Amino acid sequence: MHARQLLVACAVALPAAAALAQSAHLRPGLWEETVTTKSDNAQMNAAMEQMKQRMAQMSPEQRAAMEKAMAGHGMGMAGAPNTMRVCITREQIDRGFKPEDHGRCSRSNVSTSGNVTKFEFACQSDRGTNVTGHGTYTEMRDTAFAVSTVADTVSPKMTMHIQSDIAGKFVASDCGDVKPAPTAK
Repeated sequence: MHARQLLVACAVALPAAAALAQSAHLRPGLWEETVTTKSDNAQMNAAMEQMKQRMAQMSPEQRAAMEKAMAGHGMGMAGAPNTMRVCITREQIDRGFKPEDHGRCSRSNVSTSGNVTKFEFACQSDRGTNVTGHGTYTEMRDTAFAVSTVADTVSPKMTMHIQSDIAGKFVASDCGDVKPAPTAK
C-alpha cells in the first residue's frame, strides 16, 4: 500500500469508524464523500502539478478515464476535491462499523461531546510507511457529516505533513451498484 493510499484509507475509514462506533445516528445507504488533501511535501506537490498540466492537455474522455482510475485507488489531485461514493449498511452501523484494514490501523483517545467526536489514529503499511494523526468528526444530522484530520506520514523515502477535510452527505437509501466496504468480523 503506497503512502498516499494509506493516508486516504486512514482519513476516510478511521473517522467514519470512530464516529459510527460512538453513534448509530447516520442513515444506512449511499453516501458521497468529498475529500480535500493538502501537503507540505514539495516533491509531491510538484508531481501533482505536473499531473494537472498533463491532464489539462488530455481529451475530456481521457481526462475522465484518468480521474476515474485515480479515484478507484483512493487518489485525487492534491488541493482539489476528490469525490467518492460509499455504501454503508445498517449492519455496519449496528456493529460499530470497523473497516477491514488487516490490523494496520488503530484509533485511540476517542471522545465524544454532543455531535463532535475527537480521535487519534495510527496506520502502518507493509512497506514501512507510518501515518499518525488526530482529527475531529462532526455529525450535522443523520444525512451529513464533516471530518478534519491532520497527519504526519513517515516513510523510508520521505516525511510529510498532510491535512485532509472530508464532507459527507447522504445520497439515497439504495446503494445501487456501489458495494459496501469489507468489514472486520
